Amino acid sequence: MRYRQIGLGSKIELELYDGNGDKVKPVLVSQYETYDEKTNLMEVHVPFYEGKIFPVHTGAIMNVIFSKGNDTYSFQAQAVGREYQSSIAILKIKPVSPIERIERRSFFRMNCTLEAEYRIIEAFPIDDTDQEPFIKTVTRDISGGGVCLITPSKLKNGTMLELYLKLERNIRFIGIVTRSMEVREKGKITHETGIEFKRIENKDRERIISYVFETQRDKLRKNWLRREEENLNG
Repeated sequence: MRYRQIGLGSKIELELYDGNGDKVKPVLVSQYETYDEKTNLMEVHVPFYEGKIFPVHTGAIMNVIFSKGNDTYSFQAQAVGREYQSSIAILKIKPVSPIERIERRSFFRMNCTLEAEYRIIEAFPIDDTDQEPFIKTVTRDISGGGVCLITPSKLKNGTMLELYLKLERNIRFIGIVTRSMEVREKGKITHETGIEFKRIENKDRERIISYVFETQRDKLRKNWLRREEENLNG
């Protein structure tokens, strides 16, 4: 695959490395804009985290991750500069490795509250004749790799769940419990249960990643507007 085939507007994620070669957490969300084969320069949106621009210094090394169809790809790049284009902060990067297909391990995780429902299943495909009813709940956070739910009881690691997530329309997936921790909020005991996607349509995974990106971008825009208003009133 060629760099220009990533596609205008494709959502991407960036894994940054520090000066010691260690990965910097968290994974960051961004968007691909264009690639110039003559200069070997690519333009992407400056990444943001929790509604703020995340500083990427010139010379920083990163993994650029994106999906096409049912596959996930990655290549390594180096930051070479930043500029504004029509009020949009653009990061210029130089690819330094070919694109390779990978098995995805980590995604940017965003705190959010979305309606969801789940039930425990014994196996997949699901036999609906002998299944428990769905339990309604909400999310604690979400990413392209999984979701954290608020559950009334502790679930064992490895428990298989069928879930529906309300995001414009329902997204159905099969997940595996990876952790379940007791928490106390306002005198009430619940559990934060982390779930990894095991069976999910790639188009639905991309919808989740796009939702995370757009939500982060909206937060950034609101922060800018608030700062401008404060400056005008100051």
